[in-house]
Formats: sequence, structure tokens, C-alpha cells
Amino acid sequence: MTLHLTSFDGGNALSEFRARQLLPRLQARHGGIQGVSARSVHLVASDRAPDEALKSKLAELLTYGEPYSEPPDAAQALRVLVTPRLGTVSPWASKATDIAHNCGLAVRRIERITEYRLQLKGGGRSPSAPDAAQRQALAALLHDRMT
Repeated sequence: MTLHLTSFDGGNALSEFRARQLLPRLQARHGGIQGVSARSVHLVASDRAPDEALKSKLAELLTYGEPYSEPPDAAQALRVLVTPRLGTVSPWASKATDIAHNCGLAVRRIERITEYRLQLKGGGRSPSAPDAAQRQALAALLHDRMT
């Protein structure tokens, strides 16, 4: 049986307050960071490719919170994806999947991941881009080791 994954863009995953708190900590690990933003991305696993009606219902169900507005230089930003640990089902996914099933939607699982965008001085491919060790240190600030 083939598992189909469909992605749905989500809203803002980082409030302005949290971004202001996080930025100095990121800058302490790499001085070239000048901004941070984040959005939610939803991955829906189903046994077959969703038709347009199911996609529409899922899009409606997964539209919540403050919309994400992409920063002007987002294409040049360093992207860091934060996902639940492999082999686990996050509490959010468990609840979202239950809600989808209660709505009669044929999905196997819904998971939410967070896409952080770290705006760098001079863009993502500039000499100020973080090296592998710095990227690891930055990622450690963005994920929860327990999930």
C-alpha cells in the first residue's frame, strides 16, 4: 500500500514577542543573523491521493491562527525544519488526526512541522552563512529535544 503525503501551508508559528526573545540567543551563536520568522507546515498522510474535495476540507481545517507573512528576503534565508522525532506521534498530531476523523475525513495522520527562516546579513549564500557546527548550534535552540 502506498502512503500519500500532502502538504498544507500553515500560519505564523512564532509570535513577534517570541521572535524578539529568540533573536539575541540566535545571534549569540552566529552574529550574521539579522532576523527570524517561522511558519507551520502541515503534512497529511493518507492511503490514496486526496481529491479536490478532501484537499479543500483539509485546507479549511488546517487554517487557524495568524497568517504567515513572508519576509521580503525569505528566499535568501537559511531554512531550518523542526519535526517531531522519528517514530513518535506528537500530541498535536494525535489531536488533529482525531478531529479529522470526527469530521469524516479519510486521513491516516496529520502532523505539524515548523519551518524557521533565519535572515542572514548578505543572504543565505554569503560568506557570513553559518558552517555545519554553527548550524547545529542554531538548530539546538529551535527544537525541543523531548519531542
